Amino acid sequence: MSGYTRPLSVVIGVNGIGMGHSVRQSVIAQYLRDRGHEVRIITNGTARVEYFRDLGFPAWDGWMPTLLARGDRIHAGDAVRANFWQAPAGVGKHLRLRRIIRDTGVPDVFITDYEPNTPRLAYHFNRPLISVDQQSKYRHLDLPPVGRYARTADEQRLRYFAPHVDRSFICSYVPLEGDDGQVEFIAPVVPDLVRSAPVTTEPLATAYFSRYFDHGPEESVRNLAEVFRNHAPDRALRIYAQTDELGNLRQYTDGKIEVCTFDREAFIADMARSEAVFSNAGFNLISEAFVLGKPVCLIPLPTYDQHWCARVVDEAELGTALPHINRGAVLDFLGRSRELRNNVVRHRDQHLVSDPRERIASYLESLPAASQRTLTRSAR
Repeated sequence: MSGYTRPLSVVIGVNGIGMGHSVRQSVIAQYLRDRGHEVRIITNGTARVEYFRDLGFPAWDGWMPTLLARGDRIHAGDAVRANFWQAPAGVGKHLRLRRIIRDTGVPDVFITDYEPNTPRLAYHFNRPLISVDQQSKYRHLDLPPVGRYARTADEQRLRYFAPHVDRSFICSYVPLEGDDGQVEFIAPVVPDLVRSAPVTTEPLATAYFSRYFDHGPEESVRNLAEVFRNHAPDRALRIYAQTDELGNLRQYTDGKIEVCTFDREAFIADMARSEAVFSNAGFNLISEAFVLGKPVCLIPLPTYDQHWCARVVDEAELGTALPHINRGAVLDFLGRSRELRNNVVRHRDQHLVSDPRERIASYLESLPAASQRTLTRSAR
């Protein structure tokens, strides 16, 4: 931003079961705030609300309907049954959000990250709606099935959450192309904590496995610890876990194998000095590993998104994708770690070095609401 511009008022909507979406949007929100703009957050769940409030942003809890797939499709009957009892309270929560936005000031623009409240508010208040996410590729691109998984349910959710957007920024760690003029592909949004981390390569592997409904981390942790204990004793393994998982997982601590409470700064520091990373196939974790130049061994959770992410990593030889942890595949991955790491570094230097925050901010600042000259000097 150069010259003088009117500071924008922005409301960002953030969805997600874990914290990947929240981390990405907190990076964008802080960047916009540093440029002089006002940012408010709508998300779902107490933990995410407190996460953004701790960063100094006004944040409110919105209703997130349950839209689970069956046979790779969301069925209307399933959606009605899943939301029947919570819908009255959910609608009431959304109407309260509408009043809060009206009382605290209608923003110039709404941003949605796979979230349904901000689109409805944008339509109600007749404001531009911008999407910044990685899932929208499933809406705009005709991507093929991966095994028994298809993009249908993700596309259905996106069309329900945001039937229309004025601009879509799609984050991707691999090159993608489309012919829609309202769609722009950008590099992943990665925190400065990751980009500035000192990178080394030590005989250490870092691991983190998520819980997704009844798919928990225990099997992967148990099998990975067994492989390292019996077949890779020269390497250390540090496994991070959420507090409520530690009781079941601490039993696998042994010698150079450590199971510890998840701490984001410590996790990033360990990834930066590792020779390899083991995890599920979450987009944000893969992106951060690649920015650090680390290959990944991925065990995708049962969603199309995770299987697609894992497949493209495997096909690009930036890591490997496995249905489950097994000795032969893990040892093969570790044996190829130097080759894969070189592939990741070349890929990063070619595709992931740009910081997409500048592009997002520049687009928002090009909107008519930002064109009025004021006495506020833009940050640059």
